[in-house]
Amino acid sequence: MNKNDLQECITECESALTHLHHALNKVHDEAKPKMEHAVKDLEECVAECRSHL
Repeated sequence: MNKNDLQECITECESALTHLHHALNKVHDEAKPKMEHAVKDLEECVAECRSHL
């Protein structure tokens, strides 16, 4: 991936993280663990992409 693609990926992942954080405040308790896991995965993806910039 080139740097522009990496930056776009980071931006999209950060946007998804924002939506997930808002949704976590409204979600039923049984769905929270899956959403928290998704947050963790996205955060790891952002960190990995940043390491390649």
